[in-house]
Amino acid sequence: MLPDQRSVFPWFPPRRPVPRLGAAVVLCGLLAACAGLSRDGEGYEEPWQPLAEGHLLPLEGEGNGVSDLLYELLVGEIAGHQGELQVAVEHYLRAAQRTRNPEVAERATRIALFAGDPAAALPGAERWLALEPENLEARQILAALLVNEGRPDAAAPHLLTVLERVEAVEGDGYGLLVNMLARSQNGDAALEALALVAESRGDDSLAYLAVAGLALQQDRPLTAVAAAERALTLDDGLREAHVLRARALGQAGDQASSLRAMGDLVARYPEDVDLRVTYARLLLQSERYEDARRQFERVARERPGDADLLYTLGLLNIEVEQYEDAQRYLERVLQTGRRVQEARYYLGRIAEAGGDPERAIRFYAQVNRGEHRDESVIRAALLKGGVGQLAQARADLSALRDRLDEPGERVRVYLAEAGLLRDARDYEAGMDLLHQGLREYPGNPELLYSRALMAERLDRIDQVEADLNLILAQDPDNAAALNALGYTLADRTDRHEEAYGYIRRAYAQRPDDAAVIDSMGWVLYRLGRLDEAEVYLRRAHDMMEDSEIASNLAALLWAQGRRDEALGILRKALERDPAHERLLRLKERLDP
Repeated sequence: MLPDQRSVFPWFPPRRPVPRLGAAVVLCGLLAACAGLSRDGEGYEEPWQPLAEGHLLPLEGEGNGVSDLLYELLVGEIAGHQGELQVAVEHYLRAAQRTRNPEVAERATRIALFAGDPAAALPGAERWLALEPENLEARQILAALLVNEGRPDAAAPHLLTVLERVEAVEGDGYGLLVNMLARSQNGDAALEALALVAESRGDDSLAYLAVAGLALQQDRPLTAVAAAERALTLDDGLREAHVLRARALGQAGDQASSLRAMGDLVARYPEDVDLRVTYARLLLQSERYEDARRQFERVARERPGDADLLYTLGLLNIEVEQYEDAQRYLERVLQTGRRVQEARYYLGRIAEAGGDPERAIRFYAQVNRGEHRDESVIRAALLKGGVGQLAQARADLSALRDRLDEPGERVRVYLAEAGLLRDARDYEAGMDLLHQGLREYPGNPELLYSRALMAERLDRIDQVEADLNLILAQDPDNAAALNALGYTLADRTDRHEEAYGYIRRAYAQRPDDAAVIDSMGWVLYRLGRLDEAEVYLRRAHDMMEDSEIASNLAALLWAQGRRDEALGILRKALERDPAHERLLRLKERLDP
């Protein structure tokens, strides 16, 4: 069978920022939550005000005092301006040791971070904190650097101080620590540092809850389970710990225990809507769609105007093929005025599945922005082609292709339009379109494959063979091309042994693909090995209701003398697909 296709120096003049450096991103990411720095260096683009000479505060007994200090700063500035970050780091670190001004140490630290040199940033942060012990940002950066270096015991006291300072102003200290440490590349050290903080807090259940949360983010689910259970021994009523334990069990691969724990928790707190939503999402992740749907429907009764919830219910009902309920929920989404574009798209999908192309086209036409916009244009165009609006469909696809820049997306539109023309049996126009696509994207395997399919309809077997061989020259094990070439040679030439070789290679890769199984049966039929061919063709026919497969099986049965069975299969296939060219040709030959 021939199947169809379907990742700066802020004190310099702001007009010329130093380009962002990838090497700095990793450590900046670690510090972003605690220091207000962006992962991509954006936090470094704001220029700093120059340090006034009167504020440099040189240390006593340090050579020439201000002049030596200014020398280090000047060389550091010039080096930074020229992109010599390591030289700038060295001079600013020396300057930091020559002054009591914490701003110099801060600047040295930030340069080192931007240069991607945490080893140099560490003494800078230590000097910064020594000069400004009350600066919470300096303490956070130092703690993060110590964790990153694998020194959790040294980091823990600083983390504890940060926690106590944040709690003193009624902030979420544990949340800040978890967010900060979750960015660390040294997950083991981060967890150990937070565990040391938890131990120092005695019987604080929230401390162990924080450890569990960090462990889950660091993909250490068994550690998360143990920490959550420790929190629960201290406070069994801590719902967040129950939830974290259940999620961690699921992440560890024990889905049954995870769902059982969440189910028990929902039964214990039936009025907790957020808890039920969490349970429903876990059910969804476990692909227990019906159970998830029932839980979401209970929540929907409590939150009738929640667009996100209604949208989720719409998609869930599509998943379990309850299209009327799906339509009802998605129409309610439209009434909320939120997620309107997504709802229209899926209402179009429902109408399309229900055999109402005009309604589907109307919904797709209203999807004018968002992630489903381009897909809606393509689907609407294909439907328009099916209802006799081929010119409009092609115009829509051409307009879509003109506003796309990404090559993969443009190729996708070429393929959709080619499929439209193939379905309309306008094979010459299809060839012209694919020639255009291949001039734009020479050697593209998807376009070559599509052109081969089109050429086969025009009996241009040389073109079919040439295009499929071009694909195989790029990818010798391309199963689709091997199968298509083998089937074409078996069906349209007398090169049956050569065809058998291609199909055997495709079958070795895809032994459960109905199209490849059909091809194997067909080439065996053409080789005269009828009994072997029957095994493959019957298997393909049982796997897929396809007109071409049916025609091949009918032809085989006729050749075996089982004419009534052959005609029965042929007539049933024609009832399902009365305009199929291959079926019609076979009927004319067998039952004129």
